[in-house]
Amino acid sequence: MQLLFLTTAVLLTVCVFVQRIHGIRWLGIKLSSEHDWNKTDCRKIHGFVGKQYLICRKTPSVMKYISEAMEITKAECQLQLKNRRWNCSTITMAPKFNDDLKTGTKESAFVYSLAAAAVAYSVTQACSIGRLDVCGCGRTPKMKLKNKNWMWGGCSDNIAYGVRFSNKFTYAVERKRMMGRQKIAMRRAIMNIHNNEAGRLAVRNKMGVVCRCHGVSGSCQSKTCFRRLSDFKSVATVLKKRYDKVIHVISANKGKNYQTLKSRGGKPYSPVDLIALAGSPNYCKKSQSSGTLGTAGRECNPKTTGKGSCAYMCCGRGFKTFKKEIEERCECQYYWCCYVKCKKCKKTITVSTCLGEKEER
Repeated sequence: MQLLFLTTAVLLTVCVFVQRIHGIRWLGIKLSSEHDWNKTDCRKIHGFVGKQYLICRKTPSVMKYISEAMEITKAECQLQLKNRRWNCSTITMAPKFNDDLKTGTKESAFVYSLAAAAVAYSVTQACSIGRLDVCGCGRTPKMKLKNKNWMWGGCSDNIAYGVRFSNKFTYAVERKRMMGRQKIAMRRAIMNIHNNEAGRLAVRNKMGVVCRCHGVSGSCQSKTCFRRLSDFKSVATVLKKRYDKVIHVISANKGKNYQTLKSRGGKPYSPVDLIALAGSPNYCKKSQSSGTLGTAGRECNPKTTGKGSCAYMCCGRGFKTFKKEIEERCECQYYWCCYVKCKKCKKTITVSTCLGEKEER
């Protein structure tokens, strides 16, 4: 009887632990990308889970670029969604999150994909510019070039290593859900694994080919070409479009301990699509239970329609417009050599902000 009780208690503990695991807890890293990591920095305070501790201790030099990935994930998420009711502000709560990033919503799908993409991007870039000893330039691409006088050369970005590291780092969390054998946790793991891979594919698919001319007096008789990452903003823009077209999925059981996901409408989804298991909360209102902050006090534009407009942002509650004095740099001058000196000027601007529920007209 005692053995049965202990076994049940252990299973319940495992289930609760697995449910509380969040694959993006590492977005709470407290050290900047300027910090030189060592093994003693691989602590729970930075949001690492499970085998991420081991990865951190084995390759502390790479963790600097995980910090960089954290910074660009947060910055780009908030930039991409600044004119939306959900503006990614809850990402700053990492390593703890509100329910909007814990319950399989499309917002969760976007952040997971963006974070996995950022890891692949940051590590790939570090490899190619020689900042990491564990990797270098990428292999010569197998794809054919447009012209027979063009040839592969130079240092192509090592996307293979970046993607491989991102996969290992993000899967280190999801494998705990898969091992837990709890159906809800397994479904979340499958969703996260898919969205993580969609993020990495966005990085890979946005890579371009850069060529340099060779020949007498710059005649460009031949070219040497290599593959380069595009800027991360273009990757994030692709993922935002996928976020707007997210495919909602449900469980499709394949057996007692094996699950897959299928779209609710029956239409198959592709590897580049983002998928979500749960609907989004109401971002118009502040709610402690759902973890939403509401849109009261958010700036909006009364002269436009659609995203960012007061009609959209304020959810029908109305808005107020007022004058606001700001201070900005002005009359900047360049001095030889080598600095810029500016004055500080005050400027009056017109601002519109959404009313709260109690202020509703």
